[in-house]
Amino acid sequence: MQVVHINRLGINSIEFDMESMEIPLSPGEEKSFEIVIINYGSPTHVHISVTDTLRHNITILEDNPYVTHEDYVPVVVRIPFDGKKIYQGDMFITVSHGARKSSFSMVLGQPLTSSGARPIEVDDSLSAPNKVYVKKKKSAGTWKEQLPDVHLDVLKSNYSNYETVISKATIFLSGFLLLVLFIYTVSNAFSYIESSVLGFYFSVVISIIFTVFCVYLLMKFPIFK
Repeated sequence: MQVVHINRLGINSIEFDMESMEIPLSPGEEKSFEIVIINYGSPTHVHISVTDTLRHNITILEDNPYVTHEDYVPVVVRIPFDGKKIYQGDMFITVSHGARKSSFSMVLGQPLTSSGARPIEVDDSLSAPNKVYVKKKKSAGTWKEQLPDVHLDVLKSNYSNYETVISKATIFLSGFLLLVLFIYTVSNAFSYIESSVLGFYFSVVISIIFTVFCVYLLMKFPIFK
């Protein structure tokens, strides 16, 4: 239903509740509706007409009513079986024998979409979710795995060096004790010599010879090479 207000804003003013009307119709279907005309001023004749594009689809049962305050005008709309699926045009309202004329648009039929645009075809493959590859984070592992690797050969080498130092120290200490024992033995053996000075020097010479011999033997050991 369309409502038309005349003389509300001023003499011969025309207003519409809806600037456009859309009436869904199938081929061969017919419908009817009413146009309500409300007059806020002096009684006047109102003329109702349509454009040529709607002339065969719209029948106005009272196209020139005399409106004193409020009037209802029945309108019949139809679409023929062999006609188009949609018809568009305008309906005109004229007051005071052509002093003022205004119109609103009308659409009859079943448009493809509400906006009159063709539907957009969408590929079904676009609805499939995309594969997302997530790189797995490498596990931190246990605390043993986080420790730096120590080569077994390094440990063996360090242990071998430590063992060599101990062996050398032991041999030197043993040689020193043997040297002291040898000097003591030689001193006692030659104590019968009358001159104590001669006995002392003789003991020193023997000790030096023994020491050189011990050093020579130590140098021949594989551990000192």
